[in-house]
Formats: sequence, structure tokens, C-alpha cells
Amino acid sequence: MKKDKINLALLWLRYDGGVTSVGDLVLRLDKEHFNVIFIYLTRYGVETNIIGEAGYDVVYLSEIERIKIFRFSILCRLVRILKEHNVDILHCHGHKPALYGALAARFAKTPVILSHVHGLGRSKNLKRKLAYFLLFGSIVRFIAVANSVKEDILRSNWLLSSEKLTVLENSVDYERFAKVSISKEDAKRKLGLPSDAFVFGTIARFGPYKGHKFLISGLEKVQNEVPSAHLLLIGEGPLKEDVQKQVTTAGIDQSVHFLGQRNDIPELLRAMDAFVLPSVGSEGMPRVLLEAMAADVPCIATNVGGIAEIISSNDVGVLIPPEDSEALADEMIKLTKMTPKKRQKLIDNARQRIYSHYSHDVVMRKLEKIYEAEIAHYL
Repeated sequence: MKKDKINLALLWLRYDGGVTSVGDLVLRLDKEHFNVIFIYLTRYGVETNIIGEAGYDVVYLSEIERIKIFRFSILCRLVRILKEHNVDILHCHGHKPALYGALAARFAKTPVILSHVHGLGRSKNLKRKLAYFLLFGSIVRFIAVANSVKEDILRSNWLLSSEKLTVLENSVDYERFAKVSISKEDAKRKLGLPSDAFVFGTIARFGPYKGHKFLISGLEKVQNEVPSAHLLLIGEGPLKEDVQKQVTTAGIDQSVHFLGQRNDIPELLRAMDAFVLPSVGSEGMPRVLLEAMAADVPCIATNVGGIAEIISSNDVGVLIPPEDSEALADEMIKLTKMTPKKRQKLIDNARQRIYSHYSHDVVMRKLEKIYEAEIAHYL
């Protein structure tokens, strides 16, 4: 039996701009079947929210910059919101939202609490293990973005039954990345790149787990054989200055381009001849890899986290060991020398895999089935 109208609430720590993968899916749900409200623990730093501008109810529970200690005021506000909206399903994203959500749901008598885990190592410390243990009874289902994340949750929480876990892959707006109007030549020209440049690129925060230093070391070797190789680095982060110093020391300043945080990712991907993701850990299921594959960019990525679930064979991309600049450089060089026919085959296979397994339409149907199955238990 289906409930005619499901009242669904999404609970996040904060709004970080744009729309997340799950947010995209929820915005596509049938409004005749779902009433949706977006809730954030804090509004700090938010000026506009495009979800609210799209006509959805948006609620902020505080103005706190960093919620370091448990706030009963936030809990009380959340209980009130859940009651006012008669929420049937509370879908929590991240550890703190799951903690507040599970507790608030007990007081508000919200029947279905879901906890969405987006990466590895989310419950590795004792404090979080204890918190999850206490919440197991309230959370009806944990949703992992990849099988590797599911296995990581089970390893970290040995009393948690595997029956309470479901994998829901990250997804991508396939049409947005597959159908970009600008040509590769124009995209390169717009960035001031030479017409004969072979352009590598990556999109990642400059942090300890993203492996930028291995990419820079690899590019040094690549340039010995492919002088026309260029690299686009898109993103910001605490280690950006360190990477800039490494580039300068290597003497490849003219070939490495720091583009900062950008909103024109589809166009930037069009300028790339190859995408590289040199992560060394903590990857659940990186959306940038899905986006690059959908955008017809051959991909090289390290075999960490859920990446091997996306690049499931060498017919769709290239996997290398993490922290191995030599292996990375070798595969980058091979891509520059790949025949057009073989390269196009790789591109076609990758695009089809994303369309078939990771497009919003495909994953949205899986999410809708999760919602309907869980609420059916309480009818």
C-alpha cells in the first residue's frame, strides 16, 4: 500500500551552495506524491539558497558558525518543525544531522529516520561509534554512497546489522555534462591555452587526501615526453599554497593553471583532454569523476574508496595505485599517445556507463523506492 502524500524532510548541517546530488534527486520527485522541506542546522554564511528560490520550504535551526557542543535549542526547534510539518521521513545527511534527527524524531514521533553516509571513515573514532550505537534503534536505515562505504560502516560498527544498510550511488545531471555547446577548441582558447596543448585537469579541494603532490610529480615526468602537456587545477583549500610552491620548484609554472573555485565546470571539462583524480584516501563516490566521464573526458583515477565501482574495468577508465607518481605519469603519457579510435571507444563506454548507472533519473527511482518501502512499514 502506498501513502498518497509522503511528507519528506532533508536535514543537513549547512547549505554549501548549489544543489547536492541527493538534493537534485529530491527536486525531481513527483510533487503530487511528496511534500518536501529542506532543514539546515545552521544558516551561518548563507545569503541565498537556490532551493528556497525554487519554491521549496527551507528552514534554518540556528545562526551558529560551528556547532561544537550539543545545542538543546536546535533540538527543540527541530522537534517543533517535524511536528508542524507532520514529517513521515527524515533523511539526515552527515553525523551531526543524524544525531539531532534521531533524537528529535523520538519526541516528534517521526516514523522513518534515514542516515546518509557520504564518505569513508565517518565513524572511526570512539565517540562516534558510541553515538551510532545509541542511535541504531531510531535510525531505520543507513544509506551508503558506495559498497566500499557500506563495508566501512560495518567494519566500524560491528553491532550494526547489514540488513539496515542500503547502497544508493551518487548521481550526475547527465544532460548538463554530456551536452555542452562550446567546442573543445573554443574552451581551450577561452582559458588562454595553446591550440596544440594536451590538457589534463582535476577538480578537488586542496587537502591532504586529494593527492595533488603526486599529480604534480607525475606531470614533471610527463613533460619530458610531452612538452605540450598542461594541467588545470580547479578548487581551493588549505594546501593550495604548498602545491603552488611545488609547481614553482619543479619549474613548470607555465604549464600548470590554478583556476580557483569555479561554477562553469561543464565548460572547463570540455577544455580537458584527460581528467585525473589522484586521491589517496577518504573517497566515497566522487561526483567529479561521474561528471568527467559524462562529459566525454577519459579518466585516470586512483583505486581508493568507491572509485573502482565507477571505473569497473579498463574499458571505461584507468585505475592506478594511490601515492604512485610513476604509475600516474606512465598512464598520462599513454593517454597522450592513444589512437583516436581507441580513445573514442573509451569515451563512449564511459559515457554509457554513467548514463546507465549514475544518471539522476536512474538513481532517483532507487531513492523513491527506498522512501516508499520504508514508509510502507508504518502504514
